[in-house]
Amino acid sequence: MCRPPFTDERELLQKLRDGDSSAFEQVYNLYAAQLAYKIHKLIKIQAVVQELHQDTFLRLWNNRKSLTEGTNLKAYIFTIAQNLSIDFYRKASKDKELEKQLAVHINLSYDHIEPLLSYKETSTILEQLISLLPPQRQKVFRLIKLEGKSYEEASVYFGVSISTIKDHMAKSSDFLKGKLSENYPHLLFTIASYIILK
Repeated sequence: MCRPPFTDERELLQKLRDGDSSAFEQVYNLYAAQLAYKIHKLIKIQAVVQELHQDTFLRLWNNRKSLTEGTNLKAYIFTIAQNLSIDFYRKASKDKELEKQLAVHINLSYDHIEPLLSYKETSTILEQLISLLPPQRQKVFRLIKLEGKSYEEASVYFGVSISTIKDHMAKSSDFLKGKLSENYPHLLFTIASYIILK
């Protein structure tokens, strides 16, 4: 006979901590669909979405004894998924083939580049990273990437050779990509494919 569902989240949490499989099943049924949607918003490769979805619930089960009274299960589960997504992006940033796959999926299916953070917050982060560039390199990067000037136009504007402009841009892109990978891996492919790698 099927056990009736737990109607009190505190009881559900306690039963989950105790290793009750029916409590885990109820949690899964409550949040599986929402979680799949959330992960898919972050990572567009379906096979990866399925893997992270499974890993999220596996980690929840393995860490169930660390749950404390008052834990918001939905927030806890979504945080696990977000951390796993960040770990995936960090790993992908070091894998050239996977990096290419992600760039293709982002270019084809990201509606309006919707990363984990809002557009305003993302812009603020990008601005902070650009400000870390050496002054001249920063000016070249802004002129080309933010103002849309060509390498030739930048060469004339700054009175330097096109090869110098290309060198500035290559070093700027490498620097920004490195900082994104290190500190904001979940933004690496949204920002990099949109601004840095174009």
